[in-house]
Amino acid sequence: MVNNILKVIFFLLACLFAYLLYRSVKGEIEYRAEVDRVEDMVITKLEKIREAELIYKDQRGEFTSDYDTLINFIKTGNIQIVVEYGDKDDSTSVYTRQVKKVSILDSMFKNFAVDSIAFVPPADTAKFILLASRVIQGNVEVPVFQVTDPWPFDRQRRNPNHPKKALQVGSISEASYTGNWK
Repeated sequence: MVNNILKVIFFLLACLFAYLLYRSVKGEIEYRAEVDRVEDMVITKLEKIREAELIYKDQRGEFTSDYDTLINFIKTGNIQIVVEYGDKDDSTSVYTRQVKKVSILDSMFKNFAVDSIAFVPPADTAKFILLASRVIQGNVEVPVFQVTDPWPFDRQRRNPNHPKKALQVGSISEASYTGNWK
């Protein structure tokens, strides 16, 4: 009788431990999927900031560390594009080339909420850290910028000793405009 009761208790404990193991693994898989989803949103926003900063530098000669300046530039600025008609290598067609000015907002930031460019998704409550400076690289002074996620969603990225650092694009110490997620 006691032997049967112990068998039932051990069976129930085995079922409980199996369920707890299943929930633990499933919880980590769900968390990783959510991390990937949120980091994709953050990376998209960082790429848009990089795009805006590079256009700003092309026109102003330096990067900006002020979001209001960057947003105003996107909303009011223009870029020149070259439109070519015909084939310049084909002698039977008429080749023309025109330089046109188009709005930065309409051409490169269409369907993008420019006013929220500074805020970290998904909550849009914290602002990305935006830095701009100049560094000497190869005996030449080069403008640089860096945009960093101040509150990474992934708990591994929050640990300063972990190899996975907070998501960032650019570098304030060297002339690099790439993101650290690549």
